[in-house]
Amino acid sequence: MPKGPDHVGVEQQMNQYKHISHSGGIALSELPVGASGVVAGFSVFLRGKKKFADIGIIPGSTLKMEAHAPFGGLLLVKIMDSSLSLHRNEADNIYIKEPGHEKTL
Repeated sequence: MPKGPDHVGVEQQMNQYKHISHSGGIALSELPVGASGVVAGFSVFLRGKKKFADIGIIPGSTLKMEAHAPFGGLLLVKIMDSSLSLHRNEADNIYIKEPGHEKTL
């Protein structure tokens, strides 16, 4: 099936909106290393929201970006007392508000 101006793939549609948040926040994937923020909400494109709720990523929870993997693959995020890795495409669909840029030791 040919793709034309009227036929846009799902991936392109998702990329068009991935950094837009109705909460006025930024995507978790854009949070700088060492910065923290509060989860504001999720994109409608995020799959497996229950998986994230099970590990504590829910609106109102505080996250801290610990590291970005080289070449853009995984992100290391601290939530409560645990560090976990997320794929960048998942983090594109989690929105953060009130990012703090202070480094903590």
